[in-house]
Amino acid sequence: MLNHLKFTLYSSLLGSFVSTLFILANNFLSQDNLFEFWEFLLTLFIPSLTAIIFAKIFKLRLVTFIAIGNLTFIIPILGASFGASGSEPFISYALLGLAGGAFWSFPFILYNYIKK
Repeated sequence: MLNHLKFTLYSSLLGSFVSTLFILANNFLSQDNLFEFWEFLLTLFIPSLTAIIFAKIFKLRLVTFIAIGNLTFIIPILGASFGASGSEPFISYALLGLAGGAFWSFPFILYNYIKK
């Protein structure tokens, strides 16, 4: 039980870091009021890169955290950023990533329960 709680905590932190880095990169790259396609492609690497660094630091399973990082990026973060007006508080994206990372950890926890 404690391992699943740690896994959910790490997944939540990963989601928060992914959303924070994505929003920071988005704001940095679109300072000229243009968000070009190559800039968007560059930001698509943020979830995987963050997950790789996160998994190496905490010695976690790389493939699982790459999946959680990318799923968190796609569902709560990317949808919220495309539907946003631009005046949302920065903390709302970090909280969305936190919730998204926790949500996407549950299928992996369920898989481990079924596997055992």
